[in-house]
Amino acid sequence: MQARQWFSDWGVWMVFLAGFTPIPYKVFTIAAGAAAMTFIPFVIASVIGRGARFFLVAALIHKGGEPMQQALRRHIDTIGWVCVALAVILYFYLR
Repeated sequence: MQARQWFSDWGVWMVFLAGFTPIPYKVFTIAAGAAAMTFIPFVIASVIGRGARFFLVAALIHKGGEPMQQALRRHIDTIGWVCVALAVILYFYLR
């Protein structure tokens, strides 16, 4: 029941973060369904989170070309975890 409460309170943010970061997105989509998260907020958070990640990667590769593509392949997980850490720090700072 605790997980249901977390998804009720933080579901949109959890799905958004999972979509934008290297956290396994599939796990959060299944958990959102099991916790009966409302469909429309789920879709909106998914589209924004995943879309932001894909557009950011595409823009970086467009700007940096082949060297940027190789650098992203090596460091994409690290960049994602740094984004998660910054989001958590920002949350606690604004809280």
